[in-house]
Amino acid sequence: MEYDKQFIDFLSKCLYDRITSRLSNGICNGDPEQSYSGLLNLSLLMALKVVALSSASACTSASLEHLYVLRAIGTDENMAHSSIRFGIGRFTPIEEVDYITDTCIKHVERLGEMSLLWEMVLEPIDLKNIQWSQH
Repeated sequence: MEYDKQFIDFLSKCLYDRITSRLSNGICNGDPEQSYSGLLNLSLLMALKVVALSSASACTSASLEHLYVLRAIGTDENMAHSSIRFGIGRFTPIEEVDYITDTCIKHVERLGEMSLLWEMVLEPIDLKNIQWSQH
């Protein structure tokens, strides 16, 4: 069990470090020291159809109403809606972590290049305070 824990910790750190080193606006939801390392929840854009992952919590995966868990730990609503839950286990090979990180980074960067709102976030402009025109 100790070996499995160390291996899962290693894979989780690899996944987190690789994604956040390339995507500086990815935010980890939850306490990095007090949570299970086999579940990594990051707020990112979603466009990953080639890997199995979830945007909802495990207990409500049939619904997008997972906000109460992330909101309870202090995540704002927009970040909660953009979060992705990655599951890592003792049978997860490092090659899958490499593939997932490369795919995730590629799609998040591609979606960011297409988004005018993303440019505003990078400024940084607080999108919550913008008066959007109805005309």
